[in-house]
Amino acid sequence: MKKLKVSLKNCYGINKLDYEFDFSEKSTFAIYSPNGIMKTSFAKTFKDVSTGDTTSDKIFNERTTVRKITNENDVDIDGKNILVIEPYNETYKSEKLSTLLVNAKLKNDYEKIHIEINTKKMNCLKSSNRYLVSEPT
Repeated sequence: MKKLKVSLKNCYGINKLDYEFDFSEKSTFAIYSPNGIMKTSFAKTFKDVSTGDTTSDKIFNERTTVRKITNENDVDIDGKNILVIEPYNETYKSEKLSTLLVNAKLKNDYEKIHIEINTKKMNCLKSSNRYLVSEPT
């Protein structure tokens, strides 16, 4: 896939968004905006596609929702080809995700080990400095 065409209307607060992501020269895009602008709504819409759920506008549910996400040939993107990683959810599970995320216990163990290593390293350096720097007599 070289292009991803997104046409959204009334999707979780996104009034209207028409954009074509061109992957022919780069493989990633970063979507940045201030809080409350549209990032979560965008992710929720893609999550709906990945799970086969219906997208809507939760506040103005009488509005007609349009959700069209296609490739460069105007063929709908298969939800199996979409992975949405939920932010700040340490219990997140997905069949599509293997080594990208670490469970909370392993993360805590890893951090404890590195704190121990750094403490021992600092103690070793302090100890060796006594022998390298001559003390005044």
